[in-house]
Amino acid sequence: MDTQCLMLAVVQPEDAEAATQALTEAGLRVTRVSSLGGFLRAGNVTLLLGLDRSQVPRAIKLLADNCERRTFYVNAAPMVDFRAGYAMPVETIIGGANIFVLSVERMTRVGAQVETTTFETQERRKDGMKMVIAIVPEKHSNEILDALVEAQYRATLISTTGGFLRKGNATLLIGVRDERADGVLQHIQGVCEAISLRGNSEAPWATVFVLDMEQYVQV
Repeated sequence: MDTQCLMLAVVQPEDAEAATQALTEAGLRVTRVSSLGGFLRAGNVTLLLGLDRSQVPRAIKLLADNCERRTFYVNAAPMVDFRAGYAMPVETIIGGANIFVLSVERMTRVGAQVETTTFETQERRKDGMKMVIAIVPEKHSNEILDALVEAQYRATLISTTGGFLRKGNATLLIGVRDERADGVLQHIQGVCEAISLRGNSEAPWATVFVLDMEQYVQV
């Protein structure tokens, strides 16, 4: 499989379970991230999917079929009924899914064996910053995070759920310069191999995406 893109779909909590189930039944690997935002600043769910380009239309259709548009009423300060003394509610339509499709520079799957499959999906730019997104087992996430921090990588850990039977996982976000991206993969693979050598009954794994970062600003 030549994975070429990463899809991020922001959906309403009411639709997250149905959308996840439909995508999973279609053979698409999904990772769920609890998130917050939108016009109502309400809780939502972000779904992450690594896809072939040919799978994108099917994923979009499944999301469209399982994510509903809903009507909400919010109070808007500019529309005040002075006779009633309160802000008039304003009708707004939310949903169904906001979908982003991002080009992936590389995707690597790390398993218990010394086997790493890397997919080159586009001409690799040799300069600038990269965003590395690593989906790892939750039970081993702190060990992987510690290894990255010890190696002077800045990483952010997010608890997530997803995969076929992987109900407990975690997502690591690591921003690095291009020349250090391979080091991130090596450290993650090293931890997985070390865990395997300890005779762990559940084989460790990781799915890692490397994306080109157009802009990085620290304020």
